[in-house]
Amino acid sequence: MKNLIRGHIYQLKKDRFFYGCLALSCVSLVASIRLSLSLASASNPVMGIEGLFDTFLGGDIVLYVFMLLTANTVAEAYRSGVMKNIVGRGIKKKQYYLSIVLTESVAYVLVMLIGGIVMGVLAGSRFGMGAIAYPVYYALAVIARIIFVMAHISFALTMTVYTRNAIAGVVFGIVIPNIPKILEMVLGFLKIPVDLNFIKISTYMPSVYAASNDLSSFLPCFAVLCGYLILSVLVGFKLLKQQDIK
Repeated sequence: MKNLIRGHIYQLKKDRFFYGCLALSCVSLVASIRLSLSLASASNPVMGIEGLFDTFLGGDIVLYVFMLLTANTVAEAYRSGVMKNIVGRGIKKKQYYLSIVLTESVAYVLVMLIGGIVMGVLAGSRFGMGAIAYPVYYALAVIARIIFVMAHISFALTMTVYTRNAIAGVVFGIVIPNIPKILEMVLGFLKIPVDLNFIKISTYMPSVYAASNDLSSFLPCFAVLCGYLILSVLVGFKLLKQQDIK
């Protein structure tokens, strides 16, 4: 697994598409940080610690960029014959799958962490750093966000394995976790009342503005997030196992 991750890191260093995605992510973060600071005021300040965590727990556009990077990496592996070489060398497909999810997820987390630190420093210099009133809530929120990211990257990877197309992989990777929300909207348009909040990711995702000592919402949050992640990984394993890569 370590060698696979090292190989992916080396591949990213040589991939111009990665640097393009990195640049796009930085532009998105800069725009987000500037917007947050421009909306802040003396009566509505953004404290440094709050800004750091708010930036880290957000960044869906950056996540979509990294999903595209994941999908492009896998699609290129099929096109270039790298996937055939990996399988031919006896590397387990499951290990290859997990190594990509871990590598891309860690890369995303590092980008968002750097963005969060920048936001924290800028907000702190203007309004003060503040303090963490509910450290356990924030710790669990960070873990939830990481699982959220891994689930979406995993879906992008799984659907790219299925379609062998980067764009299709990203589109399906975004749509599938949001099927309950889409289904709710469609049925609502047809005037069929249905409540699918219990399986919607957005229902349970934590926010710095909702921080408190009440941690009861994290149990269903982790249950739903882990459910989506496990579902995607199992389907990805099955698809890879059934594929005859030539």
